Amino acid sequence: MRNIAVLVGLKLRLLSRRPLMLVFCLIIPVLLSLLAGATVKRNDLSNIQGAYVDLAENAESRKLTELFEHSQLGWIPIQEDEINRAIELGQLDGVVIIPSRFGDKSAAVHIDDVYTCEFISGKNQLAGDLIRENYLISVLALATDAKMQKDLLSLEGAKSVSDEEMNRRFSKSADQARSEGAILRLVIRDDEMGQALPLIQVPDVAVEVLFLSVFSLLGSLMLADAATQRRMRSLPGGLRRDYFATLLALAVSGFAQLGLMVGITRLLMPSTTRPANYLPVMTVLLVLMLAFGQLVALIPGDRRFVPASLLLFISVLAGGTLLRLPAFWVERVGQYTPHGWALAKLMGMETTFSTPLVALAALSLLVLAYQLQSRSDYLSG
Repeated sequence: MRNIAVLVGLKLRLLSRRPLMLVFCLIIPVLLSLLAGATVKRNDLSNIQGAYVDLAENAESRKLTELFEHSQLGWIPIQEDEINRAIELGQLDGVVIIPSRFGDKSAAVHIDDVYTCEFISGKNQLAGDLIRENYLISVLALATDAKMQKDLLSLEGAKSVSDEEMNRRFSKSADQARSEGAILRLVIRDDEMGQALPLIQVPDVAVEVLFLSVFSLLGSLMLADAATQRRMRSLPGGLRRDYFATLLALAVSGFAQLGLMVGITRLLMPSTTRPANYLPVMTVLLVLMLAFGQLVALIPGDRRFVPASLLLFISVLAGGTLLRLPAFWVERVGQYTPHGWALAKLMGMETTFSTPLVALAALSLLVLAYQLQSRSDYLSG
């Protein structure tokens, strides 16, 4: 154990001889986060602010505003002449204008005609899409309720039932079904929304995912010295101790780099947040990149940098770390790359492989890399 600790110390000292690499992997991601606008509004969805203008002020419009206020997004009433200024100042992410004939069934040929509102989006596209989606679901619920009541009232046995009585009975039945566990799944199909919502936004953590990978790969390449491994082979258990010490040194340096990155970002932007699964996902990503680095070490030193960089770039690009990618790409392709899987997990998306399963695969790759290194003609000289 003492020999391994000494080896870890020596390898950490080798890494410290390249301070520019550490500085590069610390300063650049922090600057990118600042330039990308990693602010409280992007990291905390509680700051999303919607507003409504109720020009109808009738029973149906009050139902709609009650649905707004019971949602998890922030909704406030405003006056119509305040909209432009609030939007320009970035105080609102979206405004719904409820028309004066909203919910007036006697004035419509089709029910949908009186359950439409005007929506004005704010400057933040993602926040505006969330506000609009919340509005669409709320007004869809009201319109569906009105349609079903109209169908029930048209039945022969319901001609003597008043609108108020039918509304009371319908609400009672809905409450009973809800208490029994009924779930209504809504799928909104709208061309304009379809173009906006499926885009996966590049989150602030994408910068940290990228530079943790770069740092761990560069560290692996620096410590993957064939001459040292040949000398260690001559000692009993030397290769195994050297391999284990290399992984420990890279893990320690990787967590140090990640901690400094997060610490500096929190110092400059105290209100930024991280997902609850941030630590386990980043740990698994680090293990994956360590396994990748050890597999790359099998390539001779003068030829390993180009293929390693190319594979890393492909994983980063396909995973959505650099560019906004459509949701279908992330679901069908992106999540099967290390970086795409990490980003999908950090963004709360469903992935085919769970965190424990990917962690097991990463450890298996480390064992495979060790077996291949122990049999490598290049490393044995």
